[in-house]
Amino acid sequence: MFFSKQAATDVKGIVAALSASQAVIEFTPKGEILTANANFLEAMGYRLDEIAGKSHNLFCDKAYAASDDYRRFWSDLNEGRFQSSVFKRFGKDGKVVWLQATYNPIRDMTGRVIKVIKFASDITAAKMTEIDQRGKIDALQRSQAVIEFTPQGEVIAANENFLNVLGYRIDEIRGRPHSQLCEPAYAASADYRRFWDDLRAGKFQAAEYKRIGKGGREVYIQATYNPILDDTGTVVKVVKFAIDTTEAVRKRMRNENLGNTINSDLGSVMTQMTEATQMTSSATTASSETGAIINSVAAASEELSQSVREISNSMGNARNSVQGVFRHAENANQSAASLDKSAAAMNNIVTLIQNIAGQINLLALNATIESARAGEAGKGFAVVASEVKNLANQAAASTKTIAAEIATMQSVTGEVVEALTLISTSMNDVLDNVTSVAGAIEQQDAVTNEITANMQSAVSAIGQINDSLGHINHTFQNVAEASEKVKADVEVLVA
Repeated sequence: MFFSKQAATDVKGIVAALSASQAVIEFTPKGEILTANANFLEAMGYRLDEIAGKSHNLFCDKAYAASDDYRRFWSDLNEGRFQSSVFKRFGKDGKVVWLQATYNPIRDMTGRVIKVIKFASDITAAKMTEIDQRGKIDALQRSQAVIEFTPQGEVIAANENFLNVLGYRIDEIRGRPHSQLCEPAYAASADYRRFWDDLRAGKFQAAEYKRIGKGGREVYIQATYNPILDDTGTVVKVVKFAIDTTEAVRKRMRNENLGNTINSDLGSVMTQMTEATQMTSSATTASSETGAIINSVAAASEELSQSVREISNSMGNARNSVQGVFRHAENANQSAASLDKSAAAMNNIVTLIQNIAGQINLLALNATIESARAGEAGKGFAVVASEVKNLANQAAASTKTIAAEIATMQSVTGEVVEALTLISTSMNDVLDNVTSVAGAIEQQDAVTNEITANMQSAVSAIGQINDSLGHINHTFQNVAEASEKVKADVEVLVA
């Protein structure tokens, strides 16, 4: 079969066009490089002289080049079978190059393959992007539960992670509505309808969701619903990526319950601390008032002790005075006895003083009156003695009167001695009583001093109680503040 000149021209034009836009390389049927255009050399990073005559496997992974698949690849080409695919090849210095290529066996007139021409497009950038995206998707597939839905919410596919989380097999949910995985009340709600309306409108959804697995098991997932758009912007499907957070949610719910319990308990503790603080404040106030009262009692006791000491001193002075009176009474008694002896002696001279007996009788009366009045007997008797001396000069004229008066004086002197004896006895009783009272007052003074000391000790003890109550009150306040902080921390923990 012969081609026309125009057909040959067309073929050349086509080849030229392909060479201009494509990376072109030619091989022998055994895979040896014959030639390569500039596009191919640029893509692979070689010069033609570096690859001419070399084997095609120069561009391949060594393991692949030694494999049965590689030998079969060239065997098929030698038999004239066309090859087309995306190929991973290696350029100079091991640079990875991805080529969208066709290997085209060229036959001679007898049908024998005489060479292989490869037309290729360098798609390395697009392929690396695809690999990156697929790697991310594969990573999501491995780490997350993935399920796909139609825009109407029917299940298209689900990976193993999702099926394991919900407990279903794929044939149990494929073609079924998404609502099968929700609580009936939510699936029938306006919120659920709005949820799918937003997805169909291309609005991304992300939140923590409660779903129902096989057998009614409650499952919690942190998920994103991702609308997938075509080139016209129409949502063609919805892909959901999810993480099973069931245990975390249950733990959080337990923590919330525990937090509520702790908050309640801490609230009670804080209330009790507040009440205790109020009680200690009241106790401190009462203690301070008690201290003030005891201080007053101690001051009064001190004043009483001072009064008792003054009374004791007064009673001591009274005892000394009574003892002086007692001594004076004894002296008076002795003087009266001497006077009685003198009066008896005067009987020998009664004849000499008869004329003044009447006067002596009057003076004796005066002496009796003065002795009754006198606390200090000596003074009155001194006056009487002076008068007696003056009258003695007149005694000679009236001895009869003196004799009568002497007799009377002797009688009165006996009465005076008897009265002084009674006074002495009475003074002795008074002295005993004063001594007894003084002793009792001294005992009262000792008791009062002890009371004063006890009051002072009580004041000191009240001060210590106030200090202790202040410390307790401060401690309660610290506990209340710490409880409030723990309460806040628990609220943050379970938030």
